Amino acid sequence: MSSARERLTRLLSLVPYLDAHPGADLEETAGYFNIDSDTLIDDLQLLFVTGRPGHMPDDLIDASWEGGKIYISNAEEVSVPVRLSAEEAGVLVLALELIDTLPGLDTQAVRTAAEKLRLAAGENLHTPVEVSPIPADEELMTFLKQAIDVEAAVEIDYYVASRDELTRRIVAPSRLVPGADWYLDAWCYSAQAPRRFALSSIRSWNSAVHPPLGVGDQQSSAHEVTMTLAPDGAWLADELELSEREYFANGEPSVRIRFLVHSVDWLSRFLLCHADVITDIDDSDAVEAALQRLG
Repeated sequence: MSSARERLTRLLSLVPYLDAHPGADLEETAGYFNIDSDTLIDDLQLLFVTGRPGHMPDDLIDASWEGGKIYISNAEEVSVPVRLSAEEAGVLVLALELIDTLPGLDTQAVRTAAEKLRLAAGENLHTPVEVSPIPADEELMTFLKQAIDVEAAVEIDYYVASRDELTRRIVAPSRLVPGADWYLDAWCYSAQAPRRFALSSIRSWNSAVHPPLGVGDQQSSAHEVTMTLAPDGAWLADELELSEREYFANGEPSVRIRFLVHSVDWLSRFLLCHADVITDIDDSDAVEAALQRLG
């Protein structure tokens, strides 16, 4: 049995197909849509309650298939193949433009898809659609992308608007994230925790040539951890930057995750905060550190 989404997709294709092929053979049509004749008849019966808003008899699609030949009527407003509106295509183009700025992707494929969508949207509006990604300092973006590629720590002067304070941080960048602004996800050595920084608030940047005391030790202790989360804690998998994710459906569903940790101290605090939903972890040092905190 097909899902509701699959059936809706099929119906949206079935109506224009039958409108263009009056008297289509029932068995051949079922084969064309890769379904059996009983499923096709169920779809045709659904058309009797499908049509224009108003839901009066004259607003609904009429279908008949006596003698194995299919005819439909009252389908004029549903018979046009589904296409993206100019606005929908424009949003997708904008998303592709943002993706194109991220490191480690096939930029040619992304640009080709964006150009096709741009042309489609322009035809609908009879004018080109202009979309631009979120503005950001190109020099800063290039610097951060390089730091992410080589896994290098960087030093930034970061403005904290809530305190009207300019702070100096050493961070280990992990990824760039588009949003209302461009954001940098990174491990902050000052906070000893992962942080997100708005690029518009970064006032200056440089390579971390002279790390502060303790940073080198934290860098050398970076390692990957495997952890299993109970169903109630599965949401945590969406809050962390993972290298692996695996779901298990035996009994109560759970998720096993693997991610990079820069500090045993941070991981021990994470364990204490979420101990009730963590069922397994392969880092004995972090467990021991968490137990010491409790003691």
